[in-house]
Amino acid sequence: MIQNIDYIDKNRITLGIVANANNDLILKTIMDAESQKLINPVLIGNIDFMTTFIDKHEWSLSKDKLIESYSEEESSKIACEVASRNTVLKNNIIIKGHLHTDVLMGEYIKKEYNLRIRGKRLSHIWFMTFPNDSRQPIIITDGALNISPSLETKKYILSNVLEYTKKISSFNPYVAVLSATEEQLKQMPSSIEAHDLVEWAKINYSDTPVEGPFALDNAISQESAKIKGTLGKVPGNANVIIVPNIETGNALVKSLVHFANATAGGFVIGGKSPVVITSRSDDEKSRMASIINAVICTY
Repeated sequence: MIQNIDYIDKNRITLGIVANANNDLILKTIMDAESQKLINPVLIGNIDFMTTFIDKHEWSLSKDKLIESYSEEESSKIACEVASRNTVLKNNIIIKGHLHTDVLMGEYIKKEYNLRIRGKRLSHIWFMTFPNDSRQPIIITDGALNISPSLETKKYILSNVLEYTKKISSFNPYVAVLSATEEQLKQMPSSIEAHDLVEWAKINYSDTPVEGPFALDNAISQESAKIKGTLGKVPGNANVIIVPNIETGNALVKSLVHFANATAGGFVIGGKSPVVITSRSDDEKSRMASIINAVICTY
């Protein structure tokens, strides 16, 4: 079962703008996503490569859905231009193809496309599911976009993820703000910022349990929380992890993928067009999950 696919409205087809679709795995994922009525794709990249794939797989995609591009930079520019023209419809997503994240997002944030939303910031979410539902899904944010977020940026990261969880009715967020300790230590700025973020959340999200700072063990393990005597609603029950920096989030997600066979659905929200951001080494299941979650964000 692909994560969250039951939340997709098959009668509301979302435009899927694929930047630099020069890879068989990417094209296979997009073909399958179209067949399941998740997206209406536009492919940007090498025409000959894309046409060869389409013909080989007898894909019925119209050739007028193909746009020629000769580089990552040009593909990113065209993708943002197409998204910019379609933001009025509020049902398009940009899908990262075979290119670097910084190239695509560096283009996305340019004022000329008007894809940013005044008063908001972009952040990345990973929705993680585990084989055979061995444990409940968790969300990790932000481990792919904001490198070393300030307290102000973390407020937007928290706001974005809680806005997303409202679209998943089966998901009740218990938010752990991560550090490497449960104490506030001046020599560990992430622990101070975690405390300050929690205090801010008490005022702005009083109905949602947001607690910290926590080390990872007592955030997700009830046994660890009990041993450490960590009190609250979140210890041992956390299903949303706010990480202190990109290194922590990136390593945590990839550890779960490679050590626990988790599926990571990755996407950027906070702008007018959600952006599917996956690792170039991600498999089709992860890519499909990322597309689905980005589509849900347009509802």
